[in-house]
Amino acid sequence: MRNAIRFAFAMVLAASLAACENSSFEPPERSGPIGLVDTGSGKQAWLTTSQEEERSRHVGGGSRRVGKWVTEYYYHLRLQAHDPDTARRLWLKELKVLRDKEGGRGAGLRILGQQGGIVWVWVHDQVLALSARDGAVVADRARIVQANPGIADALPSELKFHTFVGELVITLADARRVRISLPDFRAIPYQAPDEKQFSQAVSMGTTWNGGYRTEEFGVRHGRFDGAWIGLLSEREARDGENDKWGDNYADSADIDDEGELARRTFWRVADTAWNDDFLAHGGRKGVQGYCEDRISIVENQEDMQRLMQANDIEQYARNRGADQGTRRQRMRDCVENFDEERFKRIEKLDRIAGAGEWLQGRLLKAQAVPGSPQWVQRGIVMKPAVRPPLRLEDPDGVLVLHRTRMDAQGRLALSRLDASFSKTLWTAVLRYTELSNRWENGSHLLLYGNWNAGQPGSSDMHEALLSLDLDTGRWSGWDIGAEAAIAPPS
Repeated sequence: MRNAIRFAFAMVLAASLAACENSSFEPPERSGPIGLVDTGSGKQAWLTTSQEEERSRHVGGGSRRVGKWVTEYYYHLRLQAHDPDTARRLWLKELKVLRDKEGGRGAGLRILGQQGGIVWVWVHDQVLALSARDGAVVADRARIVQANPGIADALPSELKFHTFVGELVITLADARRVRISLPDFRAIPYQAPDEKQFSQAVSMGTTWNGGYRTEEFGVRHGRFDGAWIGLLSEREARDGENDKWGDNYADSADIDDEGELARRTFWRVADTAWNDDFLAHGGRKGVQGYCEDRISIVENQEDMQRLMQANDIEQYARNRGADQGTRRQRMRDCVENFDEERFKRIEKLDRIAGAGEWLQGRLLKAQAVPGSPQWVQRGIVMKPAVRPPLRLEDPDGVLVLHRTRMDAQGRLALSRLDASFSKTLWTAVLRYTELSNRWENGSHLLLYGNWNAGQPGSSDMHEALLSLDLDTGRWSGWDIGAEAAIAPPS
């Protein structure tokens, strides 16, 4: 009987203590960019999140006092992986839990990059080396110190001194730079081949949250089997024909943009002509005349250099002018390497028969080729390099990124067109109002974006991963904040 009374008392006490503690969670928030990780047996989309927990407990009380509620905030720093073909969450790992007074609210958390079988992830005050296979911790700060005792006192605990440039580079407290080699985690002296690019990598690795603007994923023209095809509104097409210097032919970004009012359809360049840059530099006499003009300019520059270097005017007179053999070789090289595409301008655009119209439509760009130039010279100025549209196969075609409508009810959509640009194979209405990032993954397109689910005048922002099947146009997704799968409306 006595044991039964003790057990009952213990249960009542436990229930009482439980009733004196409350815990609630805010929706998790993504931190830093998403990484498409090669696990060795396929790809996974990794992302880090921070989730705030509010813990309240009742302290004090008894016969002489009422007691009080104490509230503390904890922050859960987590890593999760998703299947890029379904967006389904595969696993979730807790990397660290911090109280507010330990710096939890502003704790740094981000994926830095993948180096072979290791993914470097910054967590609060140290970098972790995680296995690309399953996210297990392979090395932490202590392991790096163990492998490099000589840098223990100079190893910083701030994100801005850790930079990923295909490998992890740490700027030590004494301003030395070292790269961390694998698999031994040895620190090896590092010299940046390009300080400007390294500085940009430092900035991106600390401030960029992994997103772009929606319009950056689209382009308004492409070259298809030699033909210039544009996705333009009527007004934009008329401006495109005003192409004196050939800028519009080179890049549709130079054509006026009608913005949110643009209802775009497909146009083909029907006629071209030489641009004024070609004609103004000897081109009225054809390619031969243009090359003669270019060579004369080079020779004049060489003569000016000889004049600056000559000891007297007689020496300059003896050396001025290129010999005939050099001039003939330059002429042959200029004519043989002449690229007429550089000097074309749009003379006339014809609308493609049967093509539909797309609100704010743009051709979805292909991903940038690693190492390709970001800037090119056009005339005497440098301009952004044109990235071509994404080309699909089986069947040949393109994707158009557009909006369903202009108001708050509108959503982004992707439509797949065939190679004639007049037949729509499918249209997928997405959950998003803005697209932040995307990755090509074989037969699927992995997308990341956001939308406001609140009523008019209120804000309830959501972010989600969506995986789009390029064959069928069907998608499945994962709402990051709601921690739940999402699908298109039936």
